Order: sequence, then C-alpha cells, then structure tokens
Amino acid sequence: MSSKTLHCGELIKRINDIIEKNANNNLNKEDITVSQFKMLIRLNETSDGSFTLKELEKYFGVAQSTIAGIASRLEKKQLVYGYTDSADRRIKHIKITDAGRAMCINARISMEENERHLLSVLTEDEQHRLHELLYKIYNAIR
Repeated sequence: MSSKTLHCGELIKRINDIIEKNANNNLNKEDITVSQFKMLIRLNETSDGSFTLKELEKYFGVAQSTIAGIASRLEKKQLVYGYTDSADRRIKHIKITDAGRAMCINARISMEENERHLLSVLTEDEQHRLHELLYKIYNAIR
C-alpha cells in the first residue's frame, strides 16, 4: 500500500502504534507496562511524589479499580508505596519510591533515544516544524 493512500489520521495512528510497541518492548525489559510507567511519570512530576488514587483516577480518566490495580502492581515491584490519609482513612495516597524515580530516569533516557531515532530521517528544521504542526493540531482538538 502506498503511503499516499493513507490519510493523515491513519498515518498518525500507525506511527503511534509503532512507538507504543517499541515503548512496551523497552519497558518489558524493566518488567513494567506503559500504563505503569505513565503513573510513575505523573508521580515523579510532583514535588512530594504523591497523589491520591482519586486524583490519579481523574487525571488518567479511568475507573478507580484500574488505577488501584496499576498502583498495586507498582507497589509489589517496590516502585511506589501506598498509605492512608491520616485525616480520612478512606483516602489512599500513592507515593513514588527512590527506585521508582530511578526507573523514570532510565526509561526517559530510552524514550529520548527512541525519539531521536524516529526523527533522524528529518532535518533539524523539519523536526522543529513537525513539532509545531503536531502541537497546532493537538491544541485545536483538545
């Protein structure tokens, strides 16, 4: 099939599928899934490395049971730990561990290498322009 027969949306989807497959392959080496990694990254972005399950549920737009399952698997790997709120025992917090922070650093390096490889077929100007155009589309549809 010629690339000219694919619409932009299909090209974007296929590129995303390949990127996700490569990310999963790299993260599998670390025994972690993309969903688990996304939670680690979100926790790592905060100054104290912690969120409530409810906050994570809202941020990722998934069911509480899904977030609880991801957190539980990360806790078994000692990448996060959970604790209840001292003021309200119904509220559970998830906090990233030092091992989780190290995982974020290593995975981020791998992702940056993969992106450099992905964009290596473009000149620096083309890479910059692609980034601008993707942001323009993203901002228009969100």
